[in-house]
Amino acid sequence: MGTFRDVTKQYPCPICGKTDWCSFLQPDTAAYPGQLLCVCRRIQASEITSSINGKTYYSVKELSDGSILYTDVKKDAEKDSHAKGYVYTPLKPSVKPEDISNPPLPNEELDKVYRDFMAQLSLSEKHLKKLLDDGWTKKLVKDSQIRSLSFVKKFDKDKGIYSDQYMRRRICNALTKKYGTLAGVPGFYQLDDGHWSFVGKSGMLIPVFDRNRKIYRLRLRLDKPEVNEKGKEMNKYKNFSSYKEENDENGNTYNIYNNGCRSGSNISIYYSPTLDDTYLFYVTEGEKKAIVANHLLKVIVICLPGTGTYSKLTDKDSSGMSCLDYLKSLGCTAAAVAYDADKLVNEAVQRHEKNLVKLLKENGFTSYVTRWNAGFGKGLDDILLLGIRPELIPA
Repeated sequence: MGTFRDVTKQYPCPICGKTDWCSFLQPDTAAYPGQLLCVCRRIQASEITSSINGKTYYSVKELSDGSILYTDVKKDAEKDSHAKGYVYTPLKPSVKPEDISNPPLPNEELDKVYRDFMAQLSLSEKHLKKLLDDGWTKKLVKDSQIRSLSFVKKFDKDKGIYSDQYMRRRICNALTKKYGTLAGVPGFYQLDDGHWSFVGKSGMLIPVFDRNRKIYRLRLRLDKPEVNEKGKEMNKYKNFSSYKEENDENGNTYNIYNNGCRSGSNISIYYSPTLDDTYLFYVTEGEKKAIVANHLLKVIVICLPGTGTYSKLTDKDSSGMSCLDYLKSLGCTAAAVAYDADKLVNEAVQRHEKNLVKLLKENGFTSYVTRWNAGFGKGLDDILLLGIRPELIPA
């Protein structure tokens, strides 16, 4: 397919203008020689004029996750049929992402490091109060294994600023004493002096589980996320990832986190073998929703990192098994898609829901979509914590 690069604040998506979720694609096929295409995961249009650079972009095709691949040159079938009619756009030399980031360790090893890391953290009174006020029970809070990423800042005489780096280094020193290095652990990176540290602003740190109940990634719910011009919170959840691309003066791409590791977006599986029914499973977006749903509905809940990331359900792991393969092995025969209630006014989410249902049916699952009165809450967790269950509509 090619090399994907995330959009950034410096290089936003030219289609929707956002600085996250979308990507640029440098194909590795002769059909798109040297081009830099755009993958927009928010807007689906056959033709659109960019508010970023004023160029007109044309859709090439819809990808498996429902996003659209765009080019800024209109296709001309009469010219250069071998190159599919797309004009060459020269690119600056760039190191491939896989060359500038440590590959993640196997899940079994990540689980050990992350559990030891989380054991050194606690849940702050502020975060505990927030969860209890939302309707969580103390047992649910404990079982969730959520921790707080929040440290007291001290004055750094050398840098002349207040910093919490002392506590971060102290935690990492304990980990490196046991494991030697933290290379290959998403979220951790090496400082200039050789010591290790980790990323993340203040927030709640949430474990992400694989099918073997191993913690193989972490997600961070920020206390103070960005807000748009209307005051709405944006990008509340972040991957715990020590990977961010920047370009040097020669145009070469590098990871600003020394010895850092890319997290990527990953599925989380919430399942208690001794408690949960395995006939029906739920699919939703957002770890907190999935934790609540698993606890109260007593069913397996699959958490997607985004509504358009459903193709990850069929991705194979190192053993050759996909998430859907695993669910079948447990005896699951039916699935319920539980996206937020605002899907009724969000065309992108509606499209993703439709494509997810199609994928589930193609894999042999009887499929449902959920429905509830949006006045009771936007998300699945909101209504469940009020004692309201969603209606299951055959899809």
